Amino acid sequence: MDKIDQEKIEIFLEHYENSPYKYEMEKYDVAVEGGNPGCGDVVKIYLKVKEDKTVELSFEGSGCTISQASTSILLENLQGKKIEELEKIDLNFLLDLIGKDVYLLRPNCSTLGLNVLKAVLKKYYKINNQD
Repeated sequence: MDKIDQEKIEIFLEHYENSPYKYEMEKYDVAVEGGNPGCGDVVKIYLKVKEDKTVELSFEGSGCTISQASTSILLENLQGKKIEELEKIDLNFLLDLIGKDVYLLRPNCSTLGLNVLKAVLKKYYKINNQD
């Protein structure tokens, strides 16, 4: 496995310590909380879908740097996308953002935000009768 470079560490620390997406959204359409029982990481993602079907996302959470920073980095790359585009987000998309080396260090932590995002989408479609 490749060593994680200093630039990637700095990006993760910045997202962990100062994420612009880490806040409780006031007027959201759906929110879902999920966690990793084994390590205690928790993430709650808020989704607001605007009239043109673009999304705004935020999150709250606690846990390790990898779980919180990976969620922040993921949400940063999804702001303003169409709701339909979020359905196509998968592990490969996340790996392109955070790197395989980070993922291999802590797979459950790295994918927590992605897993909660999938649950948010499922709840959104259920509420809007679009199962």
